Amino acid sequence: MKLISPKLQFALALLALASAPVLGAAPNDTEQQAWDDFVAWVKVQPGVPNRSEWQRYQEKLVADGFTAEAAGARMGLLGKLRATHGSDLGRVYFNRLYAARDHSRFIATPNTFLVDVAKTLQPGKALDVAMGQGRNAVYLAALGWDVTGVDLADEGLRIAQENAAAAGTKLTTVNKSFEEFDYGEAQWDLICFIYTDAPVIDPVYVARIIKALKPGGLLLIERPHRRLDVEDPELGALLPKDFPNALPRAWDGLRILRYEDLLGVSDWQQTSANREQLKLRIIRLLAEKR
Repeated sequence: MKLISPKLQFALALLALASAPVLGAAPNDTEQQAWDDFVAWVKVQPGVPNRSEWQRYQEKLVADGFTAEAAGARMGLLGKLRATHGSDLGRVYFNRLYAARDHSRFIATPNTFLVDVAKTLQPGKALDVAMGQGRNAVYLAALGWDVTGVDLADEGLRIAQENAAAAGTKLTTVNKSFEEFDYGEAQWDLICFIYTDAPVIDPVYVARIIKALKPGGLLLIERPHRRLDVEDPELGALLPKDFPNALPRAWDGLRILRYEDLLGVSDWQQTSANREQLKLRIIRLLAEKR
């Protein structure tokens, strides 16, 4: 599960950093070493991760002898490297989040949209993408589904297996990112993307998922999007996925069974606001492979 997506939590700060001018890394440092140093530092920070760590790392660089200009350049470089190295940071972030057992950022009960849909279905073979601690996968397994959960956070998968054992069910877990996972061909009766940052409007990725569904198989998506009526400086500008009907257009190769664009309380909260007090724009999609 495991959002940024749903779940890569540093995304907003990274977008800002990536737009800054890159003046170059410190002398004799390779780009990979610069990234590795940063990830190693993030890994050992205490508590639940938050975006202030980017500012604190820049302060650390200055304390270590970087000039203010060089520290700013290093942070710009790290923002640039996020595009190709993001799963490294996501893995560290979610491992820390799950190890903290802090549920203020997310709920531990199954997603209500999934519950509503699943009660109408016969159990089959299900894939939970970015499964996190397994709240949805364990729920499906308890209904008799053969469930595979994939997540880049090994700590989340460990907790998911604990939760499955406590519920008297079994899961198959795969420690890979949603980019790395092999979805196969005509493998799944149900594929769930619940609060994950998987690129669910990217045509290449969409084609991979459609190929992986069995005929008659279902796709289920729920995640928050930026509101169209209220600007939120913490969330930044609208992205293509935020525009009206972006999801049904992306999945027009499937038969759309249900589409909702509403305000409600999110399962996951990725900004500093209180999750239970904030009304987010939540988009849900249920579609069937013809």
